[in-house]
Amino acid sequence: MIANFLDSKGSHFTQPSPNGSLIASVVHPRLVLRSTSTLQVKRIIPLDPDFASRISFVKWSPYLNNSFTSPAWHGIPVIGKRRSGIDKSEEEGGGRQRVLLADDQSIQVYDVEDEKWTATIKQGFGGIRHVQFGRNADEVVVFSEFQLKVTVWSLTSSKLIEILNPKFPTRAGYGYRPCTAHFALLTRSSTHDVISVHQHTSYKLASSFTLPTLDAQGLKWSPCGRWIAVWDSAASGYKVLVYTADGHLYRTYEKPCEGLGVKSVEWSPGGDFLTIGSYDGRLAFLSNYTFSPVIEMNHTRTIKLPGVTVWSECTNPPHDRYYAQAQQPTTLPIISSGPSDTQSKFGISTIAFNNPDGTLIATRNDCMPTTVWIWSLKLLRPYAVLVQLNPIRSISWHPTIPDLLMIQCAPSSDGSPAELSKQQGVIYLWSAAWAQPRAVTVPMERLSGNTWARWILTAPPSNIVSTPFSASVTSPGPFVVGKPSRSPNKMEDRKPMVMFGDKDGFVVGYVQDELESEGAEGSVGAIGLEYQQKRPWDPVDWEYFAQTDKSPKRSLSSASQAPSHSNPGSSKSLRGGLGSVINSSSGPNGLSSPGAKDGDDGFDCRSWGQNVRVHS
Repeated sequence: MIANFLDSKGSHFTQPSPNGSLIASVVHPRLVLRSTSTLQVKRIIPLDPDFASRISFVKWSPYLNNSFTSPAWHGIPVIGKRRSGIDKSEEEGGGRQRVLLADDQSIQVYDVEDEKWTATIKQGFGGIRHVQFGRNADEVVVFSEFQLKVTVWSLTSSKLIEILNPKFPTRAGYGYRPCTAHFALLTRSSTHDVISVHQHTSYKLASSFTLPTLDAQGLKWSPCGRWIAVWDSAASGYKVLVYTADGHLYRTYEKPCEGLGVKSVEWSPGGDFLTIGSYDGRLAFLSNYTFSPVIEMNHTRTIKLPGVTVWSECTNPPHDRYYAQAQQPTTLPIISSGPSDTQSKFGISTIAFNNPDGTLIATRNDCMPTTVWIWSLKLLRPYAVLVQLNPIRSISWHPTIPDLLMIQCAPSSDGSPAELSKQQGVIYLWSAAWAQPRAVTVPMERLSGNTWARWILTAPPSNIVSTPFSASVTSPGPFVVGKPSRSPNKMEDRKPMVMFGDKDGFVVGYVQDELESEGAEGSVGAIGLEYQQKRPWDPVDWEYFAQTDKSPKRSLSSASQAPSHSNPGSSKSLRGGLGSVINSSSGPNGLSSPGAKDGDDGFDCRSWGQNVRVHS
């Protein structure tokens, strides 16, 4: 079921809460909070019209619940361990749920439960380039324009701390250490890159060290909190440095390369691997013991691997989209970079591990912008390859379901506004449990501006139990599905949810759990997975809701179903993602019809108690 919220005035900056309980959206001049379980309005907060028209940021406080665990601690809740026995203020701040609104000069913070509590922050000199909550709901971190300073505001003491010369205003330039919440910041003063590590409550300097880099591009804490990974500019070669939490250089990994070096770096969720994506199209996995390469995966243009399924997106007039399987060997479409390009069109730009075990990885090579590679760390090879018609915009795994992936594509550069709108109104879902991927058309007409798609956090289904991996099966994560629960009020029994929208509205989709037969056993497609019951997640119904509670709802199921997977007919031509025009049965490219330590002079720290007002 998809519930559609529309308003003639628009619904901007929509964000689901990290715990998946609420949806915040700005409907000028109000902040509207909705429940994700009932889709009803929980609270309406009036806003100043001038401020509402200038809002650039809507942020939620971090989710610090202990009900979910991390494999980095072998089942021990990471957040719970970090918050216990350190500081009472952390535990108090971690239990609150707050939402932040900001323009380029001021910030408004609201408490979800306490309607009398509000906080107003006037940033002053430097303005606001980026804003985010800190380690909990009692802190706000603000980056000023031109990287002049980063300001940490305390909502409990009404004080601030400033640190000068942050290098980046994004997550690549700072991070909180798991388990202790120490704040690490990448700064640059004069000609040197410096990392300063600050205490978790007072933000006093704990350690500071200068990096032997030419132009460091970011830092990332390991999930266990033992290591800090730093990578150098691609122009300086292939170079990644690993530091201990107290600032000692533990390992430098570099290798000769022709041309540019490192483009992206990511830790696996369990912290077992440090993954490096380079400009030569290779993905290297470094062990967390020696930080030496143990695995290397290459994104080749031609695929000829048994057991690897290549799916190509196809269209059938008028505008139905579906996937067809391509025969091997398959040559993937590529693009080349020109002298006038401002950004390089090659190299691994996206590395996304599935949650929570990190056994599947989705990647994108920029020279193949329409292709998503899905790798298996248990099979040590590609698990599936998806070729889209349009360039990939975003790749995101479901937060708790390990084998559920969502893909969003950008519209093509040519075509009428109506055609571009229809291209944007599609999301793509892939699961290892399905016979083939799905293309879902979203029931939104006349899409305007950039569209977005996000998962809403739900707990893993209580009827799915992961089974031990066996070398005799090819599944990266086999599941045994028991009898489904029908209690939607329980967090563990809620269906997967996805949000899609633009600047004028949004829709919320429930991914239905459909079971073909009670207690049936068998395999799904040709993957060789064994199930007690098949689990084909598929949106099967759509419902329309107006912004006002008095407006009736109407069913859109007849007009908004996903495209049929049956053979569309031999008389029509179909366009495939591999760049071919094929018949509905089979084409020349083999596309079949869809069947089945230094001084501390690198920063400046000051503290005041002004410019923040907290009302309660």
